[in-house]
Amino acid sequence: MNAFNGMWAVAAKELLHLKRDPATLVIALLIPVIQLTIFGFAIDFDVRHISTVIVDLDRSTESRSYVDSLRTTDYLQIKRYLTSPEEAEDAMRRGDARVAVIIPPDFGRRAALTSGATPSAAAHGPAQVRVLIDGSDNQVAIRARMAFLRPAVDPTLPEARINMLYNPDMKTTTFMIPGLIGVILQLVTVALTSFSLVREREQGTLEQLMVSPIGRLGLMVGKVIPYALIGLVEVVSVLIMGRIVFDVHVAGSVALLILLSIPFIIAALSLGLLISTVAQNQAQALQLTLLITMPSILMSGFMFPLDTMPGPLYMVSMAIPVTYFMQILRGVVVRGAGFYDLWPSVLALIVISTILLTVSTMRFRKTLA
Repeated sequence: MNAFNGMWAVAAKELLHLKRDPATLVIALLIPVIQLTIFGFAIDFDVRHISTVIVDLDRSTESRSYVDSLRTTDYLQIKRYLTSPEEAEDAMRRGDARVAVIIPPDFGRRAALTSGATPSAAAHGPAQVRVLIDGSDNQVAIRARMAFLRPAVDPTLPEARINMLYNPDMKTTTFMIPGLIGVILQLVTVALTSFSLVREREQGTLEQLMVSPIGRLGLMVGKVIPYALIGLVEVVSVLIMGRIVFDVHVAGSVALLILLSIPFIIAALSLGLLISTVAQNQAQALQLTLLITMPSILMSGFMFPLDTMPGPLYMVSMAIPVTYFMQILRGVVVRGAGFYDLWPSVLALIVISTILLTVSTMRFRKTLA
């Protein structure tokens, strides 16, 4: 029994520490409740409302009727009409659409022959449409392909000639590895700076910084710069590992991908700095970092399409830096997208970085005033 001597005294001491630090206890109790509520609504394997564009080269009554039939399904959401297949492919490369339906000029004539069951119908063949599907997201691609399967029992339905773009073999690694790179980088970069100011405060060196001529914004940016360099090295290293270990090739420009990683790294490090200004100790910093971790995995488009999320949670996902970096990674690595295709995501990361750095600086001044 000697091994248990003092057990209750230690337990009482820890309870006293929790009583003196109620914020840590509240955060620990609230995190599971918040995460369960958010993720219970966010996680949905039933992909619906897939962004779809239409290229109607026939513009007949039959083609309009066919488009109307696509509108009735919950799995496709027609965003807009385009004038050429090239525009449709551009929209898919930018990530604006996951599916493109191209209706040929002879669609109405073939559909009329098929519906009339005339002897010439077999000679001309059924009406056909060309369907382009973005294969960079496996879940979306599988559901989209199922939506266009033509039942053999109904020969009056148009036949869909499906072309799977960007990931024709539907390889899971091609879809997962770029997203995994983004999630891992956010976790690492946020953790790098989330303990920064807290550690300075606990070691007693923060007061020394405050009496020095260093400005508050200069302090924040100065803390970000070295970690940003580390982040760039990590980007290069994980890209090399993805190529060597998982045979994931970058379809676009590697130099562009590294360049576009900079605003993401700054945004993630700024998020960590904000956590560091809110947390009073390293335990709180760790808990708040964990609170950011799960949304980064489940609400950024890494595992589940953003289109399946309810409106409020979709807006929350738009505040997570890795959501935009996920679009950049899969755009460059899988679809070979260029800067013009990805500039909205880059602009969003710059805005997020600016806001987070500004708020962190204001929080830091307010905390130490």
